[in-house]
Order: sequence, then structure tokens, then C-alpha cells
Amino acid sequence: MYKIIETSYINAKDKKLVELFINSKKIKKYILGINKLSKSVIKQLDIDGLIDDFTRVQTSRKKSVLKIEEVPKDAIILWTAFGSPLEVKHKLDSLGYLNFSYLSFYKYSNFDLAEPPFILDFEEDFKKNKRKYQETYELLNDEKSKEIFTKLINFKISFDYDFMDGFTNNFEEQYFDKELIPKINNITFVDAGAYVGDTLPGIIKYFPDFKKIYCIEPNNLHLCIAKRNFEKYKNIEFIHCGLGKEKISFTTKEYNQNNCTHDYQARNIDTLDNLIYQKIDFIKMDIEGAEQDAIEGASKIIKKYSPILAICVYHKAEDWHQVPQKVLKIDRNYKIYLRHYMEGIFETVMYFIPSRYQ
Repeated sequence: MYKIIETSYINAKDKKLVELFINSKKIKKYILGINKLSKSVIKQLDIDGLIDDFTRVQTSRKKSVLKIEEVPKDAIILWTAFGSPLEVKHKLDSLGYLNFSYLSFYKYSNFDLAEPPFILDFEEDFKKNKRKYQETYELLNDEKSKEIFTKLINFKISFDYDFMDGFTNNFEEQYFDKELIPKINNITFVDAGAYVGDTLPGIIKYFPDFKKIYCIEPNNLHLCIAKRNFEKYKNIEFIHCGLGKEKISFTTKEYNQNNCTHDYQARNIDTLDNLIYQKIDFIKMDIEGAEQDAIEGASKIIKKYSPILAICVYHKAEDWHQVPQKVLKIDRNYKIYLRHYMEGIFETVMYFIPSRYQ
């Protein structure tokens, strides 16, 4: 059984720092980062200033903006970083500042604050579905996956970045993890959630003799950027569409009212089975919480060809147990691995590797 903390877990040090930040009349208080999170704190609490080493702005929201070297050493700093939280924490620790994360402030302050992304649903889902999480853990095919699984769950329950120690921002390995992904000649690759084509350089580098890449993206502006940047590749096809479990077309009125299911910015949704009628070797999905539906909509392809699947599972808590069950219901001929490519909340990928590559 994996070692999961109690949901009542409290980081006593961070809780004390939050209380000091709220109640002290003597200590100087600063927020590192200028964003909607810092804005929500300022609405609740008077602070002495904001910290941003990369801006020329001198004031924001009527607060002074300082460089870190300008902040008094006896100040306390609330940092709002989600991209490189461990790097920020280590830097502030090394400079001798009392500091804590926005997640800790959100947890211990009881203020009405901007919601942190992709984490608030986790504790409740874990409480309701402990058995299903245990089943996912037992399906994982190596000890590294099980260790990552345990660390991430503890982080998501606790809001405590101490559990993320050891993770780094390693985006080059994401989807092309050499421990897991074999070299495949003449590969046909589906990039679902192509964004502006940010995964394409990795595909081209790892599979230089690729046969075909399908870039599927619901946001037309993003897709146009990808087309412009990779127009020289005639064997890359760009598809303006969202993925789901059935074909849906929204009228302009419906689109404007709903901005699409899954907050996914798609005017049209279709299944992968409807869009592609050839052998697929690899499917990557990072589609803002629509992964479960898209897996159902790719059931024929998965059943017939058993492609490698790299599915992002950080958008919704239930993806941790529902995604593997949906895939294995279609095809049980997979080994499952879990990897995480960031210091913070994002970029957790569940890999399904067919037995022919084992």
C-alpha cells in the first residue's frame, strides 16, 4: 500500500507563517508575483509591496513593485509561482527570507481567494474513491511510477510543496521519455491539444523519419500559429477541432453562451475515430480535461492498433482512476507508467505502452 498522508495533515511551520503574515503589525509583508492570485490577496489584506525582478513597472494595484534585493531581510514573503515553485522557494530560503506559498495561504488563511488551478477537487475525490486510487497504484508497472503517484497525491491533498522535492521542469522529456518510449520508424503521431505546435519540435527530433503527424487543436488562432511555423512539413496535417466521445457542432449562439464543453474553446467536437482512418502508432492528449471523452471517441483506433498513449491526467482528479479504466476497458494489452515533468501542479502524464514494445 502506498504511504498517503491523512487528509487532516497540517504543515505547522507554514500555518504559523500564514498567521504571522495576516496578524503581525510589525513585520513587512510582500508578495512575489503580479497576477490574479496576488490581486486576490491584496483585496483581503494590506501589504507593503510586490516583488517582480522582470518588470519595469514601479507600481501595481497601488503597491510599490520592488526587486528582490530591495526587500528588507526581516520581511516575510508570500510567493505565487506555479511554474517553478521549488526554484523560487529555494532561492528565498537561500537569501534568508521567511516565505510560504500561495497554496499554503489559500489553505490556512480562510480568506476568499482566487482558486489555484487543478487541485481543489482532489481531496474530496480521493476520500470518495480510495479503492480506485489503490487500483491505479497496483496497475503501475514500475517503482518510479508508484513513487511519483504517492508524492503527487500527498502534494495535492496537503498543498505542501515539500512533497514535490526532486521534481524538475523537464519539458524536453515529456511525451518522449527515453525510459519508456521506443524509437519507431515511419511513425504516425496524433498530437491532440496541439496548441501552437509546441510539441512538434520534440516529435520531429525523436522521430525524424515520421510518416505523418496529425495536429488537432480547437483554438483556431493557436492552430494558425502552428501552421505558419511548420508549413514546410507537408506530412503534418492541421485539424481545427475539439476531441470528444461524439460529433457535436455548436451554433454561434450556443458557442458564445457555453464556450464549449470542458471550457475547451471548440466550435466543433468530433471523435478521433471519425477524423482518422489509418494506422496510428502514438496518441498524445493534453486537452484541458476532455481526455476521458476523447479516449472513448478513439476506441476503434485503440482496439485495432494499440498505439502508445500519453495522456495528461492533471486537469481533473478523477482522471487518475478513470483514464486507466477507460483505456483498459478497450484494450487490456497495455503496461501503465506515470511520469511528472514539472516542479508544480501541471504536466503529469500517464503512459500506456503496448506489450509489443516491452
